[in-house]
This record gives sequence, C-alpha cells and structure tokens, in this order.
Amino acid sequence: MSDPGGTFRYKAFISYSWADAKWGKWLQHGLETYRTPRALVGEERALGPVPARLHPLFKDREEEAAGSSIGAAVEAALASSEFLIVICSATSAKSKWVNREIAWFKAHRDPAKVLALIVGGEPGDPDNECFPRALTHLVDAEGNVTDTPLDTPLAADARESGDGKRIARLKLAAAMLGVGLDELVRRDERRRTLRTRAVVAASLSLTAVMATLTWFAVEARKEAEFQRNQADGLVEFMLTDLRAKLEPVGRLDALDVVGTRALDYYAKQKLADLDADALGRRARALLLVGELSNLRGDSGEALKAFTEAAASTAEQLARDPDNPQRIYDHAQSVFWVGYIAYNRGELKNAEAQYREYKRLADALLAIDPKNPEWQMESSYAESNLGVMFDAQGRIAEAEPAFANSLRMAEASAKGRAFDADRQVEIGNAANWLGVAKEKLGKLAEARALHAREIAIYEEVLRRDPANAVAQNRLAVALQFLARAQLQSGEIDAALRSHDRGVAVNAALRRIEPDNTEWQQTEVGGLLDKATTLIYAKRLAESRTLLENATALLGRMIARDPDNAEWSKGVRHRLLVSRARLALASGQASEGRGLIREAIVLTDRNSLDRMVAGLLAGEIEARLGASQAAQALWADALAGAPAFAAADDERFVLLKRLGRGGEASQLAAALDRRGYRHPAYLREK
Repeated sequence: MSDPGGTFRYKAFISYSWADAKWGKWLQHGLETYRTPRALVGEERALGPVPARLHPLFKDREEEAAGSSIGAAVEAALASSEFLIVICSATSAKSKWVNREIAWFKAHRDPAKVLALIVGGEPGDPDNECFPRALTHLVDAEGNVTDTPLDTPLAADARESGDGKRIARLKLAAAMLGVGLDELVRRDERRRTLRTRAVVAASLSLTAVMATLTWFAVEARKEAEFQRNQADGLVEFMLTDLRAKLEPVGRLDALDVVGTRALDYYAKQKLADLDADALGRRARALLLVGELSNLRGDSGEALKAFTEAAASTAEQLARDPDNPQRIYDHAQSVFWVGYIAYNRGELKNAEAQYREYKRLADALLAIDPKNPEWQMESSYAESNLGVMFDAQGRIAEAEPAFANSLRMAEASAKGRAFDADRQVEIGNAANWLGVAKEKLGKLAEARALHAREIAIYEEVLRRDPANAVAQNRLAVALQFLARAQLQSGEIDAALRSHDRGVAVNAALRRIEPDNTEWQQTEVGGLLDKATTLIYAKRLAESRTLLENATALLGRMIARDPDNAEWSKGVRHRLLVSRARLALASGQASEGRGLIREAIVLTDRNSLDRMVAGLLAGEIEARLGASQAAQALWADALAGAPAFAAADDERFVLLKRLGRGGEASQLAAALDRRGYRHPAYLREK
C-alpha cells in the first residue's frame, strides 16, 4: 500500500518487544539524530534523492498502547511508514504484537522494506531464535503467516560479537538512504575525526569553567532520566505484557502491585506540568487500575481512578480538540465513569456520561466514517444508551439503539481478518438486542439472536480455547438461551443449557476466584437454574443451588455494598426465587418475609415490582389473607410496565382480579407468540 500523497509521515516504524524497550529508544535516537553526509544529500540513488535526515520514526509502544489486536492507530502508522525496522531478539521472536506488525506491513506495504536489527538470540537456533516467524516466512494477502519459509533475512547485528552498535546503525541508515555502506563508513570516520579534534580543542579551554556545572547537570539529568524511565517502564509494562496476561486468561493478581505503584507515582504529578504523551500514559494507567478495582469489587476506588483518568484526557483534548486520538482517549474515560455510576444505581449521572460518550463517538465517526475502530465506538455508545433505556423500562427506545449497535459492530468487522475481540463484541451486541426483542414479545427473533451469539463464542473458543472473555460471555448467553427455552415450554432443554453454562463459568472461577464479574455470572446461572428446577418439581436440587447463590452473593455485597447492581437487582432476583421455592414447598409463611423484603428493593412501575407483587399475593392467598392478596394483585397490575414481557404476569393478575375477558384476550396474544412457559400453561 503506497502512501496516498506519495510521501510518508514516518521514515520508519520500529517494532519491538517491551523487553527490548531500551534498544528501541537507542535506535530511534540514533537514526533520528543521524545527519547524512553533505556530499550525498540530494543525489539520485536507488530510492530517489538522498534525504538529509532520517526522521521522524514511529516507536509504537511509546505512542500507542498495544491491545489485543494492532488497532487502527497503529495500522495508520504502519501505512504511513516507508520502512519497518524489526528489533530481533529471543523475546521479540515470541511476541505476537511484533509478529502481527510484521505481517501487516508485509501484506500491505513493500516486504523489501522490512529491515532487521539483531540485539539478542541467535538466528536459526530453535531454543534461542531471534527472528519472528512473520519475518522468516511468507505472509499472504490477508496478513496470515504461512508455513512457506523464506531466505534468512540480512540483518544488522548490534551485538559486540556482531557489527557493534555503530556499524549496525550505519547499515540501517544506508539501507534507508539507498546508498552503499562503505560510503557512509568512510565519511563517518572522517566526520568523527574532525569532530573529535574540534571537541578536544574547545574542551581544553572550557574544562575549568564547566567542571562544576557539568557535575550538577549530570546529576539532574540522571534524576530526570530515572523518573522518566520509571514512569515509561511502569506504564508500558501495564499496558502491554501485564494487560496481555490479564485479559486472555482472566488473571487479576499480576496487576495488584503495578496498579498501586501507578497510583502512587501519578498522585505526585500536576496535570499542567505533563506533556501530551505523559498525560496519555497517566490516563491509560489509571483506566487499567480502575478496571482492576472494579473487577475486585471496589467500585469506590474504581470511580476514583476513572475520574482522575477523565481529568487527564479532558486536559489532553482541551490542548488538541481536533485530534481523533485525543477524542477517543477521553471517550474511554467518560464511558468508565458512566459505567460505575450505572452499577451504583446513579442512573441520572450514568445517562449524562453515556450521552457524552455518544457525542464523542459521533465526532470520531464524522471524521472517518469507515474507520472500524470508530465504528466500534459508535456501537458501544448505542449499546450503552440501550442499556440505560432498558433499565428505565423504555424498551421501545432500547430496541433501535441495540439494533444500531449490532449493525455498527458488524460493519467494523466486515472485510477484515478474523478478530476474536471484535467477534465477542458482535456477540454481546446480539445479546442485548435479543433481550429487547424478548421484552417486546418477539420471542422467535430473541431466541435466534441468542443462538447466533452462542455460535460466535463457540467459534472464538474453537480458535482459542483459553479465551476467558469468550468463555464468560458464553456462560451468560447460555443463561439467556435457557430462559428462551423455558418460555417455549422446553424444560429439559433449558436445564441442559443451564448445566453447560454453569460448567463453563465454574472452569473460569477456578482460574480467578476473586473476579466479581464471573461471580455475578455464577449467581445469575444458579438463580435461573434453581427457578427452572422449581417448575420441574425438583425442589431439593433448587434449594441447594439457592443456598450456594445466597452465600456467594452475600460475600460480593459485603465486599462492595455500594454496588446497586448486586445489592438491589441481583438480591431481588434471589429473594423472589427463594420465596417461590418456599411457596412450592408448602412454607408460605417463610415466603411472606422473603417476598416483602424483595418488594422493598424494587422501583414502582417496574417488571420486578410486578413479579414480586403477583407472588406476594399468591403467598397471602395461600395463608388465607384474601383481602391482602387482592390488594397486592391490584397494586401490581396498576404498576405493570407497558412492554410485552409483562403480559404473562398481567394475564395471571387479570384472572386473579376476576377480569376473565381481558385475560382471555391476552392469552390469545401470548399463544400467537408461541409462549409456552410451564406456569402460564398451568394457569390456563
């Protein structure tokens, strides 16, 4: 792929493993400060007129954080680079990021302009290979590394046993200038000799004056360099190697110490004193710390980190308001602040943050409508608003938002190689659209969406069985499929789906027991399966599952009592399930206390209040309190939400209140949808 304007923004893109960061810094400085011998500048050579300087160079892990895939920003940098320089070592040979960057460049740019610099390892040594596989093998047009080997690439060798640093730098410079190495070596020797004479002469006259000043300058420079290296190394470590360890396999423990160090370091910094790059590193570190705190069940600490990150990215954006990367960075911070507000039940604040996130995502899409990364941001923004509408019972508004989210997620993946992360996001978008469809009574469409979602996760896991994100999403998707099967009257199929989902999540929990996201998935799976077992009249098994769910949820709430998602939403589901089991077991008195506690946790005019009110009336009727039962049923019907998912409870309430004609009309509508829930069929 040639540069659209015929020139390149970067002379070269430096690809390296984080472990070789010092080599990346040395190489960037060595080449950017290299001056072409004056006699060669402007001469027509193999690559055209010889330039005076070799700059700028793009050193990816300084300017961009590595994610689970290359990402649009890094792709843009690769496309805008005339050369790719690969720093080769035993570590970089195993780095998936380095291999992906090489493969992308070879597929989209000129493979002949891939240069190599050996800094460690040995070519051809199976135990200490220094060349990444993408460098030594053919890459097809789609960027896939094939099994077809290529000739061993010629490389500069910066090791003392090889060319040494000086000659290695000149080899790379010669290749990029299109001149012979011997020309540069001869002219460099002459230039070094002249420079040495001049420096010695000047130094003799200034030695006495500069000695003291030099000592102070060196000490200050050492301290500044130490501080800068500490920050750079810490942030890069968090954003590359450790993050790569966290996300694919679900480990949280590796980031505890690093997160604490990051917060301690950046707490001492003033935003006004940081340049744009430092602000970006600070924000990325804080976002990672916030995500870790959230997964550990500490929403307060997470909110603190996300708010600080938002302050950094807001400052970045204010300094450079039209920069797409700055818009993107601030959008991430805004999203996480909204996410924590949503989980804490602060819906007004959450909606404000989500609307600001959508505004930023729309701004990105306006800049580049075909950018797949910006398309995904639009997808996330639509999904977030859909979640807000869903939480408020505004399902008719949620459905188009979720449909837009799925459409944009699909667009971002169209025409691209298989990307596991992107596929998981498509599955998640399908899930939310399925939820909205089910609430609107579109049961067949909802079930098809959940089936599609499961197929997506299964394909991801077929390619990468250890992908923890896909495993967690699969466990959740199986819960939704089981609910759809139960609504169709397929109790046995629903139980099989529950069993599979619980098993998938149990395997995850063995990897990282403290991950609260996976704990919540487990509680949800236990509650759904326990409820299905009640309809299957397997009450003892249901009771065991509910006891396990009660214990686990209790530990979660104790860890983070401010998380309203757990202390209200999930706890309400638990209390309703326990009350339903008590009624089915002939223990209505026990159920009365449970369901009253559940009602307190609900909002007026919500589906949760309607379900709890119906069950509370059933319990009162079983205990002989008919007037109390009638009052509860009337209240539940008066507050019933308008969407179709409430129609089965509304049908029962109409019958209980003696309004048989209306109930019959509603039953006809439920029958047309194919609704066959066991409780509904028994009521008919």
